Amino acid sequence: MDDKFKGGLQHLPSGSALSVRSTRSGIIARGRRDAANAASNPHYRQAVIDYNAGRLSEAASGFKLAAEQGHAEAQYLLSTMYDAGEGVVQDSAEAMAWERRAAEQGHAYAQANVSFRYYAAEDFAEAFAWCQRAAYSQLAWAQYNLGLMYRKGEGVAQSDVEAAHWYRLAATQRFAEAQQKLADLYYTGRGVPLSYPQAAAWYRKAAELGNAEAQFQLGHLYGIGQGVEHDYTESRHWIRQAALQGHEQAVLELKRREYRDP
Repeated sequence: MDDKFKGGLQHLPSGSALSVRSTRSGIIARGRRDAANAASNPHYRQAVIDYNAGRLSEAASGFKLAAEQGHAEAQYLLSTMYDAGEGVVQDSAEAMAWERRAAEQGHAYAQANVSFRYYAAEDFAEAFAWCQRAAYSQLAWAQYNLGLMYRKGEGVAQSDVEAAHWYRLAATQRFAEAQQKLADLYYTGRGVPLSYPQAAAWYRKAAELGNAEAQFQLGHLYGIGQGVEHDYTESRHWIRQAALQGHEQAVLELKRREYRDP
């Protein structure tokens, strides 16, 4: 049950320890923008309309006008457009510049992405500082990332207790990876009292949200009767679910079970 970290920010190399997801798909529909700020900026309002209508060049121009007037959400959205080359020529430097301006105004998604960039550059102290800002804004992705950094002792003194705290905050927001990591801590008794029932409960929450590692571990617990009643049918079900997602251990376990399953 070792920590396994994945990079999810699409415009940065994958495989990094932090997992900040891009919000580009459905970036307008998520409804995170500040209503009062949006209502006061006609450029932003029109850019939203243009973006949703697929007029990306017009949207980028509108977001830039609003961004130059200090509109944090426009700055952030403009950074994602420069990053992806949507409506503008792809320009990582421009993306980073607008992202940083939004982050400095307290935009949580921008702060999380700034954190990821520092992490990718192995500046863990700065990565932690920006991640912490986003986490205090209740952004589940950042809370999870902060848990990862505490767990590994990157940019901060290692602390399983703090890792568990931040994992729990993200887990209660239905962030599956955090639920799975919190379950790992309960299973091993790191940062929290050892509790197989708590481990099983959090694995189930993550498994039901499609987390393959949690599905495999829940299947394991059913198989040996730890934290749950022994149930071979449930064990096989959850291991199969993990295997269908390509979980290597689950695939191997299913192959072994072929020899004894009816």
